[in-house]
Amino acid sequence: MEWFPEFFLKYWFEIIFGLIVTAVSFIGRKVYKSFNKRLEDERKRQEAIENGMRDMLRLTILDNYERCMSEGYISVSRKDALDSAYNSYHALGGNGTITKVHEEIMDMPIIKEKETRK
Repeated sequence: MEWFPEFFLKYWFEIIFGLIVTAVSFIGRKVYKSFNKRLEDERKRQEAIENGMRDMLRLTILDNYERCMSEGYISVSRKDALDSAYNSYHALGGNGTITKVHEEIMDMPIIKEKETRK
């Protein structure tokens, strides 16, 4: 056992440095895994929010489409609002079904705002 103190005294720096590198590597890996998990959770949350918003826009567009079709006309303000909703829907990855509905909405006859209040 006499060789141990001599060995330690001779190589103390290498031993301590090796332990420090091991500890830093271990901690770094834990931090990296934790960060990746949070990033993945946030990505899933963002995707759910986008899907929900897209579905709400779709429903809004379809509800207004049905209302306008039953009335036979659309107001300028509703047309602008639905055009904006469609652009947002499309930017969120909406499909072509609503594109056809949007085209029909844009082709509807426009009635002045004052006429709709009567």
